[in-house]
Amino acid sequence: MLVFYTQEFSVNWIKSKLLWLCVGIFFVSVGLSVYAYNAAYRYVLSLANIPPVVEIFESNNPSATKVVSAISSQEPAPSLSPENDLPKAWDGKERINILLMGIDQRQGEVERGYRTDTMILITIDPVSGQAGMLSIPRDLWVPIPGYGNNRINLANYYGDADDYPGGGAALAKKTVEQLIGVRVHHAVRVNFTAFENFIDRIGGVTVDVPEDIYDPKYPTNNYGIEVFSIKKGKQTLDGTTALKYARTRNTKFGDFDRAKRQQQVILAAQEKLKDVRVAMSLFAAGPDLLADLSASIKTDMPLSMIQQLGRLGMTIDRANIKSAVIDQNYTEPITTAEGQQVEIANRARIVELRTSLFR
Repeated sequence: MLVFYTQEFSVNWIKSKLLWLCVGIFFVSVGLSVYAYNAAYRYVLSLANIPPVVEIFESNNPSATKVVSAISSQEPAPSLSPENDLPKAWDGKERINILLMGIDQRQGEVERGYRTDTMILITIDPVSGQAGMLSIPRDLWVPIPGYGNNRINLANYYGDADDYPGGGAALAKKTVEQLIGVRVHHAVRVNFTAFENFIDRIGGVTVDVPEDIYDPKYPTNNYGIEVFSIKKGKQTLDGTTALKYARTRNTKFGDFDRAKRQQQVILAAQEKLKDVRVAMSLFAAGPDLLADLSASIKTDMPLSMIQQLGRLGMTIDRANIKSAVIDQNYTEPITTAEGQQVEIANRARIVELRTSLFR
């Protein structure tokens, strides 16, 4: 009976925590991803009396969190239990808003700044146990503090390139705050490599493609073009295909359709992680997974908060996660004096949308 309980607990415990690994990439829990692996890893190693791997969070910049790894043979494996090992759940009473940004950084590429291909404002209400995702189109024409009006996807670029206090993430947060009218507490920034590698590690994702897509000019990693096509219906996508599916704009509503597909992929990954076999495969790939996270994800959230929000996140049911896109129902197309085709916000309608998600 004791052996059965221990096995059942360890599997369910690993499964529940790694379920939120995809949210760690696209949501709030970069640190929870590391924490989930580390805690599960320690649990298994403690059974075999093997020294654990210790994950250290370091930063030269107090506003950024970076993951690095070190081997420790001195630290004893902790005694694990639901109360001793899990971090304390977030006990705050205020809503937390986190800006997720996907940047157009290719593997091995190092530039001073990057545009954002993806901007999703995540909201978590610890009191009601609800969460929401609001996608913001990259071509939205907005005031960027200190830079005048421009596409919102340039906020991160300007902030990094011009050494804005707090960098691109800080300027992007301030820009979104002015647009939506809510405080953006933190940011998580992810590049293409993290996305592709994670999808491959979970064995791909299954999505119901709403329409045939044919893009003859999909941008490649070397800044060329290639054909991308996918048929309507249920499809299982690997990392490379999922990235193309989430990035292509060659559909009727362009960037608006893309935002919906990005949310679709996030939720498909969350669903995939309900399979304990997938969760255990991530556990087995822990060291490589940590290396991916270190190189590909940055956040200004302190580790303690990430762990606490991560535990809170594990209690939020899928039915309590709302999603919305600032699409053609909330914007109007215009052509700027410089000939740029962009979207301007219908402020009144966005206020209504904000109220439905953030109240």
